[in-house]
Order: sequence, then C-alpha cells, then structure tokens
Amino acid sequence: MNHGSNTAAYRPSVVGAPWEARAGQATLLRGSATGLTATGSLAYTQDTSGVPGTAESGDVFATSTHLVDVTKDGKAEVIVGAPGENLDGLLWTARGSAAGPVTSGSTTISGTGAGLTRKYTEIDFGEALPGTHSTV
Repeated sequence: MNHGSNTAAYRPSVVGAPWEARAGQATLLRGSATGLTATGSLAYTQDTSGVPGTAESGDVFATSTHLVDVTKDGKAEVIVGAPGENLDGLLWTARGSAAGPVTSGSTTISGTGAGLTRKYTEIDFGEALPGTHSTV
C-alpha cells in the first residue's frame, strides 16, 4: 500500500492531539530508515483549508486517528474522529494520493448522519477507531 511519499518499508503514522489549541490537531508523521520523523509531516485541524467545519473549543478533533486504504486504491486515507463536534461527533476522512493524504475532496460523517440517535447528552461518535495502521 502506498502511504504517500514513503516506501512500504517506511510507514507513516497519524498522531492525535485532541486538546491542541482547545479544538484538536492530527499530525501525519513520515516514516524513515531511523523511524518516524517530523520532516515532511502534515498537520490537520478543522481550520485547515479543505477540512470541512471550523475548529471550536471542545471539538477534540483527533481524539482517534486511523491510516488505512479505505477505497482499496493502494493509497492510504487519514480518518480522524472528533467526538465533541456538535454533541454528536464526527469522522473526517482525507483521501489518499501518491503524495500522501490530501484535504481536497475530504468528507465528514456525523453521528446522527450515521443513523445514531441521541439518548443522552452526547453521542461521542468518532471517539474510538482501530489502530493507526492497517494492512490491505
């Protein structure tokens, strides 16, 4: 699977910082011969161009993160959970490309959009995802 500008031997990882600037940030760290590196890293918030929505205090964007080839095209997508978004939470997906995930054409789905109903104060959709890496 192509994870972007890394070869298969150097796998990247997505790391969440849900309280960064009170709204959250996901960071794609590139893989290298010596391990993960910040060189060439990409940071995503809800204020990043191409990411739907607006960063708001308590969104906790990047509480959960996942890097996986959802579309089965050989390019990994970044999936980020924001359980504090609008009381029902959301998942944001950046589509994969040969250069790595891109925000152009990214999508979101909310908890209520996924068919969940709110019985309590919050749904927290997007609070948990599988690990940061999955193989095809």
